[in-house]
Amino acid sequence: MDWLLIIGVITAMYMAFNIAANDIGNSMGTVVGSGALTMRKALIVGALFEFLGAMFLGSSVIKTVGSGIVPLEFMTGLGAFIITMSAGIWITITLIKKIPISGSDAIVSSVLGYGLVYAGVNHLNWGTIGFIMASWVISPLIGLASGFLVYYLLKLGILNRIKSNIGAKDRAEKVFSYLQIGSSSFAALGVGAIDIAAATAVLYVTVGATIGFSIKFLGAIALVFGILIAGNRITDTIGRRITELVPTRGFSAQISAGSITLLFASIGMPISPTQTLVGSVIGVGMARGTSTVKLDVIKHIATTWVITIPACIAISATLYFVINAIF
Repeated sequence: MDWLLIIGVITAMYMAFNIAANDIGNSMGTVVGSGALTMRKALIVGALFEFLGAMFLGSSVIKTVGSGIVPLEFMTGLGAFIITMSAGIWITITLIKKIPISGSDAIVSSVLGYGLVYAGVNHLNWGTIGFIMASWVISPLIGLASGFLVYYLLKLGILNRIKSNIGAKDRAEKVFSYLQIGSSSFAALGVGAIDIAAATAVLYVTVGATIGFSIKFLGAIALVFGILIAGNRITDTIGRRITELVPTRGFSAQISAGSITLLFASIGMPISPTQTLVGSVIGVGMARGTSTVKLDVIKHIATTWVITIPACIAISATLYFVINAIF
């Protein structure tokens, strides 16, 4: 086996480990924050469903990330290494700081950085890039609106009618704790589909489908390890720090974000599950009243989202020049 391919596989697994640790909060953060599951149980359930989503639902997103931005003829083994390593480095930094960034933003920006310096501006698929960047803005806004709407209707239809009955309210929250576990598992499928593309897509398209399947499988295994070993760091931020969650609120946020993520993944669009869920959680908080939303936490998260794009473009382009200067 070519040494560059071996390095590429190791780098893809490193990226998968990091992105899964970052993104598991997008499916399991609310279920932990509401108390429906303990952190350990949530990570185990999330790991299972992310693995299934990665293996069976990620093909369309892999195609977009792997060859939709930079044409396939400009994708090399070295390029795959540079792109994946660049995004992985950035996610590692944000993991240490417990900031839930977008792994999709990181990998797409790293692809863009590599494409700019290797293929050149004229060879990039700017139409696809435009659609992806538009989805980064649209998906959290849709998440915010849908999270607000789902919880508002739930409050209007059920919660307001039983708010004076403590026993009935407790029973409702108990029922929704089970529903929330289901909605979180559902959301993990879409997160897995996008995460596996972020970790392995550029390497997958350079080696072809036959070897690519093995790489996808190894990447999915690395996703599981990332979740189980380091997934608690970001899960806590999303689940507890943005707004106070109980099962009805967690369900509203999760079913909204999960549906949006799966919809975009099915058409091959690498949206940010992180941004979508944070938008949904904010929407739920706003349905309760804006004072319940912790704006300082949101500002910190949003700032890192914005910084991610130029940071990963710069890391990727710099790494390309450094490697070429050495070899």
